[in-house]
Amino acid sequence: MKILVISDIHSNYRALKATLDTFDNVDEVWCLGDIVEYGPRPSDCINLVRQNCQQVVVGNHDLYFSKCLPQSNYGWTGWYPNNTATSDLDYISSLPSLLTLNRDGISYGLVHGSPANHLTGKLHPYAETIENIKNLNNSKQDRILAGHTHMAMQIEIDGKLVANPGTIGQPRDGDYRAQCMVIDNGYIQHHRVEYDLDLLAQDYYCSGMDINQANLWLNYTRNGIVEVHGPQIGPFSSVNPV
Repeated sequence: MKILVISDIHSNYRALKATLDTFDNVDEVWCLGDIVEYGPRPSDCINLVRQNCQQVVVGNHDLYFSKCLPQSNYGWTGWYPNNTATSDLDYISSLPSLLTLNRDGISYGLVHGSPANHLTGKLHPYAETIENIKNLNNSKQDRILAGHTHMAMQIEIDGKLVANPGTIGQPRDGDYRAQCMVIDNGYIQHHRVEYDLDLLAQDYYCSGMDINQANLWLNYTRNGIVEVHGPQIGPFSSVNPV
């Protein structure tokens, strides 16, 4: 079985569409949450996810968006509710925070953050969160797939494999291209996908979002703002441009 795993779309329709078009030969698509916020086309991204993703878990920004959690005071606070169908909010509110699946004899746990903190837990191979990975031994799944950090990685510690597909819509490693992960009969590969930044800019400026917020988030996405972390522990998997 061939599975495309995506996460942290953040209303970037152009990046999502390019990724789905590139990997249109997969058997399933799994989404690890944060479909919305930051970007200009939330409803279009929700619709693409509903049409293409067989398995979806909810992210923290999804719940801010649907007002199931208190919302951060960003520029989209007043804009998104006026540009969102009730059916979109109902869909977001219905998503589970954790899924357990079995494919090709391998058990997977799908979560946005971490098994201990489904929405905002962090799993990445850096010193400040490495204990979160070491504490996964009580998990019954062979593999944990998590998003939230916007950082693609694959690491095995104490016999537990943890993988993050990175982010479709808002990379934070200096490279704007969409990140995703393909599992092919159990073998994991990470990829980057090109998309048209000029079209993304058009989406922002035609969205009705406050112009200052539009410029802020467009530049953030375009430049792939780099987050600073402590020492890295464990290897990243190979990342393949497509």
